[in-house]
Amino acid sequence: MHQKLIVTSGPTREWLDPVRFISNPSTGRMGWSIAHAGLGKFGKIVYISGPGSEAFRTVAGAENYSVDSTQEMLEQVLATLEPNSTLIMAAAPADYAPIHPVGSKIKKDPSHNLTVEFKPTPDILMEVAKRPPSGLLRVAFAAETDNLRENARIKMQKKDVDFICANEVFKDGKGFATEGGSLLILDRAGNETRLGPAPKDALGESLIDFLIKQNSVVRA
Repeated sequence: MHQKLIVTSGPTREWLDPVRFISNPSTGRMGWSIAHAGLGKFGKIVYISGPGSEAFRTVAGAENYSVDSTQEMLEQVLATLEPNSTLIMAAAPADYAPIHPVGSKIKKDPSHNLTVEFKPTPDILMEVAKRPPSGLLRVAFAAETDNLRENARIKMQKKDVDFICANEVFKDGKGFATEGGSLLILDRAGNETRLGPAPKDALGESLIDFLIKQNSVVRA
């Protein structure tokens, strides 16, 4: 029985200097909607939020954690995992971080270009896959600009998840920082289910109901 739902949400930041960072436009609304939809359907909701829009940083009734970097999000996810829980990775963590962040503001010099070398950030789902608690259900998100289905299936196999929710970003008004969208849910057996187009609150409800109907999750 899956009594605990863990949802990650929003972007992460990787700092170049004390005033500049690498991030993305994720507001956290999709993750917030999913966590909110889980209230009353799970015994416990854990909501791990990056620095998205203020309105979507906490969920009333959930156990809330705020993080900034991808490494911090990874550490919080690992700290909250339990056997027979459900992890939905709806966050959009930064994929790269500066190798040599500096401790003081980088001054603009019109006579020189600025070159920054980056390294990959930790891959949260792949780290979870190294030591998953027994009975852990893993649900990933894939935000894609092209080849939605193909790229999502590659990610699902690479990260060893049970379901992946693929969505297009920056196309036809869908994706980051929008009120609504659609999800293409893929599973290990090759099945596909489309949710939406719909407001993100409705998508969150539909996703939770979908997981319950798959008998992967049992109501509290």
